[in-house]
Amino acid sequence: MIDLRAAPPGRDSGSPLRLLILDDDPLVGEMVRMMAASIGAESVYCRTASEFFTQVSDWAPSHILLDLVMPGVDGVEVIQRLSELGCQATLIIVSGVDRRVLDAAQRSARQHRLPLAGALSKPFSRSALATLLETGDSAPKPQPVAASPKSNPSGDELAHALSEGEIGPVFQPKVRCSDGSLIGYEALARWTRGETYICGPDVFVPLAERTGQAARLTEIIADRSLAWLGTNFATLPHTVAINIPAQCLRDDQTVRMVADACSRYDIAPERVVLEVTESGAIDPDSGALDVLTRARLMGMKLSIDDFGVGYSSLVQLARMPFSEIKIDRSFVAELCHSCEAQAIIAAIIGMSDGLGMTTVAEGVEDLETYMRLRDMGCHAAQGYFIGRPMASARAVAWSDIT
Repeated sequence: MIDLRAAPPGRDSGSPLRLLILDDDPLVGEMVRMMAASIGAESVYCRTASEFFTQVSDWAPSHILLDLVMPGVDGVEVIQRLSELGCQATLIIVSGVDRRVLDAAQRSARQHRLPLAGALSKPFSRSALATLLETGDSAPKPQPVAASPKSNPSGDELAHALSEGEIGPVFQPKVRCSDGSLIGYEALARWTRGETYICGPDVFVPLAERTGQAARLTEIIADRSLAWLGTNFATLPHTVAINIPAQCLRDDQTVRMVADACSRYDIAPERVVLEVTESGAIDPDSGALDVLTRARLMGMKLSIDDFGVGYSSLVQLARMPFSEIKIDRSFVAELCHSCEAQAIIAAIIGMSDGLGMTTVAEGVEDLETYMRLRDMGCHAAQGYFIGRPMASARAVAWSDIT
């Protein structure tokens, strides 16, 4: 069970507050300077972009207050330039524009990997400014990726890796939002040679599909995952989710292979979740409907992955016998910052409840997002806040301490 008492990190109380203000209205600039002084922050006001960027370099602010609407240069251009400069000051966006435009500007800042405290609609209060000035860096951090000695492997190299056992599963936990208890794991394919990371699934999974090796890859991941589940969680109800490529839905061989592995390792089919992306089941003539219906008849659960980013989401829900919806991480990442994301996730959860399905939010990165999802009635969560993908032994140890 994850610890829900942990508080998210805030600003280091020992570091000075240095607020750089960019606004074309001198009255607003002076008002913000007065607010900043009353909070105990140093401040510098700039009316033009050229003066502003000089101060960014020379004064090294801890925070930047940016007005979106400026003559000659708009806030998005400033955001782009700050990103190019590698600016580490925490950004506060302000404007009198529509709230949805403010939300879009925040998304732009995050896409450019800028530290972001939030946004304020004009006019704003001293307390609202103070709250954001006390907010630490909330920008998503790029995760370090091990250098790949072979970023473009061939089909023959992939076949060799599959035969030599270089590709296998790691496991990322999925927990119940209501109390943090462990539900199960998603099995994710990784390609390593000894201690060397070869390349990511974004490279070798499409390669497997192009070279006709998707079924073999899926068989290896499924067999090893179910063997691991049966060995370590034989008496527990934990589930394992297995990703099924679109090519494996053209006939029922893969589903039958999973069912055989369940029997071999004494795993109830109800403990298996087959994850299918929206695009994997779009073609009505592909045979996917028959295959997935058979999987449900065998007792397996069926999850529609990355829900909301495809072109036929509602069509898929109507056509296919899904039991679970995985809310795409692009919506989850924006949940605490975007009214649109909040509305979309609330609609997905409501629709899921109405259809008798469960919802899983993927890409949960922090406590605030987790708590918001819990309050909205989301059933389960998965992401770095819960736990990173882990090797088999570590995943078992993780389950023992939660």
